[in-house]
Amino acid sequence: MSHRDQIFQGIRKALAPLPERAAYPDYDTAATTTPRWLPAAEDNETLFRKRLTGTGGFFFASPADCAAWLKKDGAKSVYLAPQVAHLAAEFAAHLEVVPEYTRDAVDRIDAAVTVADGAIAESGTVILTDSGTPDRLAALAPWWHIAVVPRTGLVRTIGEAITAFPADPGIVWITGPSKTADVEGILIQGVHGPGRQGSFFI
Repeated sequence: MSHRDQIFQGIRKALAPLPERAAYPDYDTAATTTPRWLPAAEDNETLFRKRLTGTGGFFFASPADCAAWLKKDGAKSVYLAPQVAHLAAEFAAHLEVVPEYTRDAVDRIDAAVTVADGAIAESGTVILTDSGTPDRLAALAPWWHIAVVPRTGLVRTIGEAITAFPADPGIVWITGPSKTADVEGILIQGVHGPGRQGSFFI
C-alpha cells in the first residue's frame, strides 16, 4: 500500500460514524442559571434582536423585509431551504430564487435562507445542527446567510443552550457575521464564512 493510500485510509476511518458517541461531560448545573447582569425587563425575542444587531447581524420583522433588504444590499439570487420553500413568492418579488444549493452553484448563489435549530438571546447566537440544518454548505458558504429561528428553539442564556445540547454529531453556534482580526489587528468580516448574517422568527 502506498503512503497516499495509507493517508486516505486513515482519513476515511476518522470520518466513519462512531459506533457509540461519547457522553457529554458532567458540569455544575448551577452555572446554567440566568446571569444577574441580564436585563430582566427584556423578553427573549427582544434581547435576541438587540444582541444579534450588536454583533453586526441583522434582524428582520418579516420574510418580505428580509428579501427587500437582500436586494438593496446587493444580492441577486437566493436559495431557500426546503423548510422555508413556502416563502418563495415573497423572495421571488425581489430576487432570483434557486431551488437547490450545490457545490457547483456556490459561486452563482449570493444568499441562502436556512432554518436554525435554535438561538440564544443572551448572545444573539443562532444554533445549527446536522439534523436541524442539513444545508450546512448553504449556511456557511454564501456572503449573505439568513438563519430562520423557530421561536420554540429560542433560549435565554448560553447555559440553557448547553443544557439543551441535542445528541447531534455536529453543533455550530454562529454569533454575527464571520470575523477575523488576526492580521495586523484589522477587523475583517466574511473571511471564514458569511459577511452578512441575519435572522427572522417563525
